[in-house]
Amino acid sequence: MLSSRTLVFFARAAAVAAVQKPLPRAAVAAAALIISGNVPAAAQQDFPKRPVRIVVPYAAGGGTDINARNVAPRLAERWAQPVVVDNRAGGNAIIGTDIVAKAVPDGHTILLSASSEIATNVSLFAKIPYDPVRDLQPVTLASSTPVIIVAHPSIQVRSVTELVAAARTRSLAYSSVGTGSPQHLVGEWLKSVSRIELTHIPYKGAGPALIDNLAGHVPLGFQALLPAVPHVKAGRLHGLAVTGAARSMTLADVPTLKEVGYPNIELVQWYGVFVPAGTPRFIVEKINRDFNAVLNLPEVRERLTSSGADVIADTTPEQFGRFVRAEIDKNRHVVRIAGVKGE
Repeated sequence: MLSSRTLVFFARAAAVAAVQKPLPRAAVAAAALIISGNVPAAAQQDFPKRPVRIVVPYAAGGGTDINARNVAPRLAERWAQPVVVDNRAGGNAIIGTDIVAKAVPDGHTILLSASSEIATNVSLFAKIPYDPVRDLQPVTLASSTPVIIVAHPSIQVRSVTELVAAARTRSLAYSSVGTGSPQHLVGEWLKSVSRIELTHIPYKGAGPALIDNLAGHVPLGFQALLPAVPHVKAGRLHGLAVTGAARSMTLADVPTLKEVGYPNIELVQWYGVFVPAGTPRFIVEKINRDFNAVLNLPEVRERLTSSGADVIADTTPEQFGRFVRAEIDKNRHVVRIAGVKGE
């Protein structure tokens, strides 16, 4: 049974009907055996057989990395095997995602993804080396977080209104985790609606982007909430607005964009778990159960929610698959509105 939080999240996200999922690339004979459920009980317990790698297609320190490093030690305990977080940043998160898409489909290589490399890259680039629907098997939705707009104190901007006014008098730059990310889309969306100019500087993850925000090298940042929270709380960065439907309980004094006059700009960053298409069904189900169980451990949930994440760890692979296809359609529309092009 889905929680009320998950039902609300899906209801808001599924504004566009899902498209039909193409067939996976699994071998027909093996797939027939798995789908029929005729997998011996002993075989179903024979995972994992060796260390498991969780590929994060971003540099360390961002929201995707935070999710992965919170669950990896507890998964290792459950599986009695090492679980290693492997940061493979670059290429707009395409490099790390493609590693998993082309990995052996046995469950030992897992992708912990943000939304852009799954739902946006297909609309942003004319050609990418993987098809997120054909080549990746959805496992579970892990969490979501709004985007937060932050400003370095040196530019003396404490609100979105002040940001817009400042951008009309001088040149300002903003950082994001990469081209086509929700952070980038929000930045370009705000530029379009406000009719201002901001220079976009993409990074290979939130960690490097925040380092330059904190140093004042890039005065503005459109960031996922998780890595930005401690710096906003400490006053090292000013939080101007968040892009969720409601304020974050973690930063309750930061308004939503809707509250400050931008009711149509609402976009969240979600994080999900994938394996290569063709992974046996019993392995997909085991990873789903164990990821969800770990994410729902009180200490893991507390660490994520205290950083501003909304933990959504009760979805089945089928539910997550429908959500992913709806997100791909929705983000095509957002990319058009924001006028974003691949770089």
